[in-house]
Amino acid sequence: MKKQIVREFITVKKVRYLPRQPSPPPQTPPPPPTPPLRQVLVVGCCSLDLVTVCEVHPTAGVDQRTSEGCWRRGGSASDMCSVLRRLGTSCEFLGRLSRASAFEELLTSFHSMGIDISHCPMSAQQPPHRSIITIRGSETHTILEYSNRRQELTFQQFIGAIDYQRYSWLHFECRNPMETVRMIRAVRAFNERCPEARIILSADLGSLKKPSLMVADLVDYVFVRKQLKQAYSYMNGHETVWAVRDGLRQVRAEWEKAQPRKTPHPTQGTPPVDPNLCPGVAQNGPTIIYNNFAEGASCLLPDDTFLKVGPHTPQKIVDAIGENETFAAAVIYALLEAKLRLRDALEYGTRAAVFKVQQNGFDGLRCLPKDLIGCYYA
Repeated sequence: MKKQIVREFITVKKVRYLPRQPSPPPQTPPPPPTPPLRQVLVVGCCSLDLVTVCEVHPTAGVDQRTSEGCWRRGGSASDMCSVLRRLGTSCEFLGRLSRASAFEELLTSFHSMGIDISHCPMSAQQPPHRSIITIRGSETHTILEYSNRRQELTFQQFIGAIDYQRYSWLHFECRNPMETVRMIRAVRAFNERCPEARIILSADLGSLKKPSLMVADLVDYVFVRKQLKQAYSYMNGHETVWAVRDGLRQVRAEWEKAQPRKTPHPTQGTPPVDPNLCPGVAQNGPTIIYNNFAEGASCLLPDDTFLKVGPHTPQKIVDAIGENETFAAAVIYALLEAKLRLRDALEYGTRAAVFKVQQNGFDGLRCLPKDLIGCYYA
């Protein structure tokens, strides 16, 4: 029987054109990415504070024992970051930190409170520290500070660490005025290039020396310390803010006089200049704010309008360290986050300072109402 081999041939038909696939339904474009959260940057110093509470001021050459004292993270810029975090504002600290073993607890304190220190330059040198002697039930305290000028933040470190798009407010402690002036001018140059992402500038003012006044003349808000009034024996807040205004105008006049003269007339080798491009009237200056809850906060606007809020008296003074930082940070929070008017922001800052001096540290500020109406019933 013959075996028949059946071969199956599979023919493949060539298809010149494939059938069209149904087009997918139109998709809506993805939403634009959310802009990054802009936060407050505080530039300054962090120190190790050794606080000793005495009944009376110690006498030289006499041994005296105290029953109350502590050590904690201190410094003006560091304390402002603590107050801002207690009020619920995202903030970052920028300053030189130390890798010393005694400073490890302070780094842990930054992380536990949610303060960003990722851009701070680290140093192996001895960290700055302060010895604070305070009198129980009084605002009087004596500060002995050790700090090395070589450990201060430099302009090059500031430029290498900062990203202008991430910040909405910059506050300067003004420890090294000449370097601080360069930092502020760099930020002002960014504001001119990107006016839609403008950064508000503020600074502390503790003296009427020319370098400090040069820093204060370049910012938007100046927070005058209470020590300035005591050092120059001014009568009240009104006299203090006007003295600062006169000092700023004098410094600006000297600076303008030292600049090369600009003229619309052509000189030898230079093309003529349009007279309409010549600078006009100089700016009036920053908003000057003086803090004193005992007599009320005082404020002088750029157009020389004077504002003042009422005084507040605390029931008991427990800890007056960080009073100026609490007031400044509360005003920044009220203007930036709560969107309050300047007069209401001064009222809120004054009440926050009174609330702080009645307790130890800054932890109690988390119970402070986040609006001005709630402060009236706190």
